[in-house]
Amino acid sequence: MLISELKKLKLEQELISIRRSCADEDQTGIIEFVNNEITILCMYTDDGEYDGYTLFYTEQIYEVLWGNREHEAISTLIHKYGKKSPIEIGGESFEDIFKSLSANYSSLCIYTDDESQFDIAVVESWDDDWLKIKTFGPKKTLSSLYKLIKSSDIGRIDIDSPYQNKIVELHEK
Repeated sequence: MLISELKKLKLEQELISIRRSCADEDQTGIIEFVNNEITILCMYTDDGEYDGYTLFYTEQIYEVLWGNREHEAISTLIHKYGKKSPIEIGGESFEDIFKSLSANYSSLCIYTDDESQFDIAVVESWDDDWLKIKTFGPKKTLSSLYKLIKSSDIGRIDIDSPYQNKIVELHEK
C-alpha cells in the first residue's frame, strides 16, 4: 500500500510530511521519485521556500501525513516562494543515484544511519565497502578534511540545500 500511495501523491504533487525510523524530524516536501528501494523528496521549509532534495531508503518510512491546514498553508506559500531547482538523477537504486548525484553536484550532505551527524562533502572515491570523502568544515573553522565512511552506514543524502550551498561557497573564497 505504501508505494502505491506514495506514487499517487507524487502524481498529484501533494505536499507531505514523512516520518522515518532513523530521524527525529519529519521531512516535508513533494515526492520527486519513489520506488521500493528509495524515495527522493523535494524539501520545503515551513515558509514555503525550496530547501533542496533528500534521498533515503523507502523502508525507513513509518508514517506519511498530508492534507491538514499546515500543509495547505505551506502549499500556498510554495506557489509564491518555492521555486525549485531541477534535479539530475541517473538510475533507480540508491547506489546508482548516489553516484549520479556525486558526479552532477559540487557537494552532498551525507548522513549516517542514525542521522546524528552529517558531512557536507565531495565524493573522492567509492568501492563496495567504503566511501572516501573530502568534507567542508563548518563556518566556524572552514577546515576541510578527508574521511572514510562505510558505504553501508549511509542512510540519507541531501543535495542543493541553501545551508549546504553557502558552506561550499564560503570554502571557495
